[in-house]
Amino acid sequence: MKTCFVTFAVIAAFLAPSQAAVVWTGATSTDPFDDSNWDFSGSGVSAVDANVSVADDISIVNGSIEIPNLGGQQRLQIGNGFTMTLDNATLGLVAGGNDGTGGQPGSTGVSINLTNGSQFNPFFIVNAVSLDIDSTSSATFGGGGNPVNISTINLTFGSTLSFRAETPAAFRGEHLGKITVNGVPAVDGVNIEIAPFNGASGSLITAIPEPSSTVLLGFAGIALVFRRRK
Repeated sequence: MKTCFVTFAVIAAFLAPSQAAVVWTGATSTDPFDDSNWDFSGSGVSAVDANVSVADDISIVNGSIEIPNLGGQQRLQIGNGFTMTLDNATLGLVAGGNDGTGGQPGSTGVSINLTNGSQFNPFFIVNAVSLDIDSTSSATFGGGGNPVNISTINLTFGSTLSFRAETPAAFRGEHLGKITVNGVPAVDGVNIEIAPFNGASGSLITAIPEPSSTVLLGFAGIALVFRRRK
């Protein structure tokens, strides 16, 4: 009987939905470096500080974060191998801020997932970030120079990516090779379109179906029409 109980407990634990250990509550403010805004009860982590790695997954659901302008360039720093997920949430900057998110220097890789209509508006990402934007979400980078620094971005059809201070020419020269669309390398005019944004100073990147995909969809539609006529 005891063996059966243990087996059941193990199966139940395996099937139970997982929850990130560091959970945003926003109980006091929008400041991510105010610990009263986080629930640490499921984590060994006890604080979130600027430029200090959070050694656990981070979950931000139905919330809004504004990274404060503390002087210099600060970041909400994710620990190696961990993930920050925004679910119907917003992460941005206070007015005039030039801060961002990322891993620690020499990071081996961190993930940021944008889901369910989330908006991600930092100045930059840095140090081995893998940013994934679902079809309902968007990312806007405020910085120039190299706002996607040692990092990559994966777009999904329907997602939005924009740069406030990187012209289309600068984007092609600095960032095109860091972008994929549904896991496939981005190619200007093939699976992405690049247009001016924020006047002449920025760029807007839109994922588009590849021509071969469009043709296949057209043939499928024609075949369906003929099949119905029969």
